[in-house]
Amino acid sequence: MKERRSSFNLFLSLAALILCWGVHGATPEEKKLEKDLEQKKKIEAKQMAQIRVYREVIEFSGRASELGTLGVNKATVGRSDPVEMTVQREAVLDERDVKRATLVEQRDQSFSIAVEFVQRGSMVLHMNSVAAKGQRLVIAARWSNGTNVFNRWIAAPLMRRALDQGVIVFTPDMSREESVLFVRGLNNVAVKLKNQTKPPKEKKTKPADSNSTNAAPGSKTAKPKAPKADTKLKNEFDPFQGQ
Repeated sequence: MKERRSSFNLFLSLAALILCWGVHGATPEEKKLEKDLEQKKKIEAKQMAQIRVYREVIEFSGRASELGTLGVNKATVGRSDPVEMTVQREAVLDERDVKRATLVEQRDQSFSIAVEFVQRGSMVLHMNSVAAKGQRLVIAARWSNGTNVFNRWIAAPLMRRALDQGVIVFTPDMSREESVLFVRGLNNVAVKLKNQTKPPKEKKTKPADSNSTNAAPGSKTAKPKAPKADTKLKNEFDPFQGQ
């Protein structure tokens, strides 16, 4: 009988301890961490990116002064070992065709980027890969980090076969951090254009706080403003500009 009473008392003590912890609520450090995380998510959701995919032109007999007027232009890919290529002036694909972008981790700790296109983009990719088999797709990127905007020619994957899966995979001339920003930005644009479903918002649960005071009826508490981040990339992206 005594053993049962002691077990019951222990159970009550544990229940009371859990109840007290729940009433006490989150610590100031936990609240600050949660607020910082929410702020980070808001900033990340505003990051945008753009992509331009061009087709390589192998045979060009025109003069350099005629570039841009004959429907072709020059692109320089790679910073450590730059390669100059002639490409069609008009992009065959851009961010409006993107369904999803993914950072692909390789076994040797390197990485690549996979870009999946919507139905229209997949058809265009397939047609170009058949018509220009053995040639390259030349890719330019524009992405943001806070208020800073960057652009660069990042890859020139070779089309060895028909690309009938609606996906291109390439190793970018970008750091891992830049690649993460670029991939996130493309996905944000895809969500905005409804090419990709928007991820569901996490439900917030407010723990009870014994230190909180009751606000006066009808009063509103001021919410801290999120830092401005001009990351919408409103201007048209022309990778040939300034060359």
